[in-house]
Amino acid sequence: MNDKLERVYRQIPKSKCKPTCGKCCGILYPSMAELRNIQEWCQIHNKPYRDFTMVVGEDCPYLSIEKNCSIYPVRPFLCRILGVSEDKRLQCPNCVPEKILNVTNSHYLYTQIYGGRKERRRDLKHIKELVRLL
Repeated sequence: MNDKLERVYRQIPKSKCKPTCGKCCGILYPSMAELRNIQEWCQIHNKPYRDFTMVVGEDCPYLSIEKNCSIYPVRPFLCRILGVSEDKRLQCPNCVPEKILNVTNSHYLYTQIYGGRKERRRDLKHIKELVRLL
């Protein structure tokens, strides 16, 4: 896994999702580093790599029929932050977090993933819009 991603991911509190929930598994836009990480993981684990090009109302391409994440160890930042942020738009009613990040910390971690020069312009307004669509 990319060292930068690993450092950021370690700062996100763990949460337990209700099994077979899948409520938050919709539109998301992983960073380029996350896409490379997912591609590598899929190749190593002999899993098909799927494109994240999705439209409103579609499930994540990695959500199984049983509503489980098939790439859970390398799931993107947006999947990890849902349910553990103080921001109401980032809360999931089916997640049980070990602790809650305040909005400032959530935003800081977001910028660590999506703030790179190679990334499309993304900001907190963008993440809130994505979550609103879920």
